[in-house]
Amino acid sequence: MASRIKTNAEKYIVCPFCSLHCDDILSKSDGKKYSISSEASKVSEANKTCLKKIESFNINAKSILTPTIKNKKANLSSALKYTRQILKKQKDAIIVNHGIDVSGVRSMLNFALNYNCSIDHINSKFLYQNIGIVQRTGYMATSLTETKNRGDVIIVFGNNILCKTPRLIEKVLIPSNSLCTNAKNKKIIFIGEFPDKLLKNLSKKYNISYIKTKIDYIPDLLNLLSDIGSIKIPNISKALVTKIKPIISKSKYLVATWSASDFINSKNPDKIIQAISQFILDRNKISRAACMPISGSLGDTTSSQTLTWLTGFPSRIKYAHGSFVHDRNIYNNEIIIDKKNTDVVIHISSLSPNKIKINENLKNIFIGHPNSKFTSQPDVFIPVGIPGIDYEGIMFRTDNVVSVALKKIRAINLPTTKEILDELT
Repeated sequence: MASRIKTNAEKYIVCPFCSLHCDDILSKSDGKKYSISSEASKVSEANKTCLKKIESFNINAKSILTPTIKNKKANLSSALKYTRQILKKQKDAIIVNHGIDVSGVRSMLNFALNYNCSIDHINSKFLYQNIGIVQRTGYMATSLTETKNRGDVIIVFGNNILCKTPRLIEKVLIPSNSLCTNAKNKKIIFIGEFPDKLLKNLSKKYNISYIKTKIDYIPDLLNLLSDIGSIKIPNISKALVTKIKPIISKSKYLVATWSASDFINSKNPDKIIQAISQFILDRNKISRAACMPISGSLGDTTSSQTLTWLTGFPSRIKYAHGSFVHDRNIYNNEIIIDKKNTDVVIHISSLSPNKIKINENLKNIFIGHPNSKFTSQPDVFIPVGIPGIDYEGIMFRTDNVVSVALKKIRAINLPTTKEILDELT
């Protein structure tokens, strides 16, 4: 828990708050408060969003550093005792993972085993949209490193992917140092509903093209680019399609990237992802092409990777009859909580900046970082440290091929998620 941190020490850290897990973030800490150097971390002016996000987890006047029971301060021993009482009486419980590191996931499994809990990740619906393609038709994927070094044309689908991963372009798509491809020759094609101001600023520095269209028209547009069909798409001219086609046809290594959460409001997210995947598969008949989906920022990949190697399933599992079983419908956290098909919800959140929805008709145990926000007060709140800020840990990068070591830059004497779950187990 507590340890000494050298005053005003500078240290490069791996950012835990985004699935890219950039490792060139220079922090300065006095042991309690930390700051991020945008100049030393070589982050462009346009991409300081992520640095502000990291600093937003500093302790402030609203931070909760003491456990609470029914919104009243309590010591840790009392909070753990009250939590055990709730768990002892429950007939069914679900753990909702809002973002933790590998050690936290492992302890979460042991906890679930002990209390016969089901487990789901808050973003698992997006995971299953991507997995669905693998299961139904298969798809060709690539890594961040391969895209960085070899991708010469990248198609970015969606609307909000650059807000979720602010450094995606400068770190992966068009980095200053690319092994096999001259950065000046790399091209990006944006397809979807991106902010005009954002693309205008990007066009000053990068070679970009933009096809502005509603998300639901992406499958039809890809058919046009593949010379399949002749459907007319609103506000897309034949001249624009004609302009984009040769950029794609001349590519030596085409990469398609998206974040499934960008398609959440579309009529058929699965159809969109299927269309992108098929477009890439067809392109491989004449050249190299691959998909590079970007996962969510709440330890999505860390959770799915750890659960898969330990249970064989990426999420939506339950310990029953001596083993973990999986059902993507029955153990869907949204359905379980909305229909009140459980007694107790255990929210675990060491990374989420979001206000987390609490169902007041159920018992709620919340194990989270000090700046956690909720729609209503849980029955028990136990503050824990943040991996990569308050303690060392391991997390998986979005492409599943790299696990990164997180460092500690702050000492605020809070337990880790693992320590709390192990204590309750």
